[in-house]
Amino acid sequence: MGPDIVMTAGENRIPRREVLRQLALALTAAGAGAFNVEAARVVHALAGEARAQAGGYSPVALDAHQFLTVARLAELIVPADEGGGSAVDAGAPEFIDLLCSQNSDLLRTYADGLAWLDAATRRAHDRTFVEASDAQQRELLDGLVAAERGESGSTDLRAGVGFFNWIRMMTVDAYYTSPIGIADVGFRGNRTLGAYQTPREAIEFVTRRADGLGL
Repeated sequence: MGPDIVMTAGENRIPRREVLRQLALALTAAGAGAFNVEAARVVHALAGEARAQAGGYSPVALDAHQFLTVARLAELIVPADEGGGSAVDAGAPEFIDLLCSQNSDLLRTYADGLAWLDAATRRAHDRTFVEASDAQQRELLDGLVAAERGESGSTDLRAGVGFFNWIRMMTVDAYYTSPIGIADVGFRGNRTLGAYQTPREAIEFVTRRADGLGL
């Protein structure tokens, strides 16, 4: 079996790129639904191979500025701590970019959301999100969390809640399906690639960690 073929339950042989495509399309079909660990590992493997190429990873769906913004958001959503690396260390930006490359609806969600984020930051601080200070970036994300909880009357912030939900969900999922995140959870994983199903232990740990981060 070649490196680009994945074995699934029932001994079906599925190209890794098809696993990537199916997972990407399932995201918008499910409405930001749950990931499955095994399919996500395939995406991480593809991202890791791209990072290992000369010159490192080059975005395939997002442009350079969008990718940089996604990376900064991922770092803020799951920062490094004593328990392990950040979502950036876990490859969340590359993971998101690869999935966007296989789903035009998902890519549009990110393109529109990132444009909104920059516009909102310019209105508040006359600069893009990545150009803003750490305190200004955190202030905006805190405002989005407040708007999500109905604690903010800002119509402008409420407009960004949908995108924030997407990037938060995908960042957390990318982190906890990566080798770094799986080690953080302490989940040993399936010994062989079977049916695509997120382990209960991982879901519970993600929920606790996200709640602890105030996300």
